[in-house]
Amino acid sequence: MSTAVMSASNLFDHFHERVDDAIDREGLDLADDTRLYLASLLTERARADRPAPPETTLAELHGRAALAPPGEQAATYRELGDRALYLLGYFHESLTRRIVGPDYYASMGKAAYHRTDVVLKAWFADAFGPVFHELSLQFDSCVRVIGTVRDSHTGEHPDPLVQLYERWVETGSEQARARLLRRGLILPGGEPVED
Repeated sequence: MSTAVMSASNLFDHFHERVDDAIDREGLDLADDTRLYLASLLTERARADRPAPPETTLAELHGRAALAPPGEQAATYRELGDRALYLLGYFHESLTRRIVGPDYYASMGKAAYHRTDVVLKAWFADAFGPVFHELSLQFDSCVRVIGTVRDSHTGEHPDPLVQLYERWVETGSEQARARLLRRGLILPGGEPVED
């Protein structure tokens, strides 16, 4: 187990620090409430006593949400968005080997957070403010944040260049490709990115 996890006063504080560091490292501008939401999501998903989620596809969650009353609809769309965000951030490479890939998960996640925002604003007096709107608009950035938090736990950050390149070759990870480009490598189909 990472010593950083052991030294944090609690799991939420640990993830909150990691999320803030990742947002700063990625140079993103996310609202404080969205930062807190991401830390809460990671804390919830890391809990060992969390009940195992039903093996439901994103499409099944969407179908259930579309037919549900407003309260259940908001909760189900939120779960769909959370699941897509978490899987893309923590397990991106495994999604590239599936028939339904990362682009599908990103589209479903963005749309789910948008629907959550619309339902909450229409039926529940905008209880979460701009959080779900920002999660929808900044979904890809939030995936990068979750991925950076993941890398900080696996000791991969900063990625050794060779390991990063091998990960990109093996998986086609867009996150690895973007990091390689930011470090000045010229890859097939891309130019170096200025920081």
